[in-house]
Amino acid sequence: MSNMSSADPLGRPLEVRSAPITRLFSNLRNVQLLMPFMRPGGETVTGLAQKHHLTLNAAYRKVKQFEALGLVRVVAEEARPGRAVKQYVCVTRSFFIPAGQMSLAETLSESFGRYQAAMNTAFVRHAQLPPNPVGGLLLVVEEGELWLLPATPGGERWRPDVPGTAAIHHASGSLMLDYADARQLQRELVDLFDRYRDRQGTHCYLMHLFLTPLGLTHDLALPHAGYTARPLGGS
Repeated sequence: MSNMSSADPLGRPLEVRSAPITRLFSNLRNVQLLMPFMRPGGETVTGLAQKHHLTLNAAYRKVKQFEALGLVRVVAEEARPGRAVKQYVCVTRSFFIPAGQMSLAETLSESFGRYQAAMNTAFVRHAQLPPNPVGGLLLVVEEGELWLLPATPGGERWRPDVPGTAAIHHASGSLMLDYADARQLQRELVDLFDRYRDRQGTHCYLMHLFLTPLGLTHDLALPHAGYTARPLGGS
């Protein structure tokens, strides 16, 4: 049986049917290593090593693993003294792994967990810079929820509107919405994100949008921005 289904002329993703490929893709680092081979013309072992700061031996082993699994194939070969230089190309730019073959929860954790860690580190670094450093946290109980709010060095609620403050935002909070309102918020968040994603500025910002029903779960400590229009703690 083939590791993957055949490519569709409409460009639909290849369905993964192989447990070894599923295990390989469970680590998204392997997908990133496969990406250079998805561009027109493909890539060489040396090119992969240079792009991802690998040793030639490590890059060679990874390409051989991809080739053995049927993920890449040789499209050109240049004879040279010693080992020939081969150009490899990925068989597709899109894969489909059915949910029964891999854990969606683990994949989300692997994917967004790394980004969340990077965001936290960058946020803390920029939040502590002058002229408007975050000097600590306020712990506030509001309507049965524990909110963690950024504070100034003097213990006041931190505000982002001081001139020169970096453009940062970190907030979460429970929303009591009916289904129609939740769907409207979903559409607005997607539209807003897409509108700014089309721009080509000079700095890279990372934004992670997440909206999901919680059921009756309320016992969470929520990192809230604390500078929205809604009054908080009598201030």
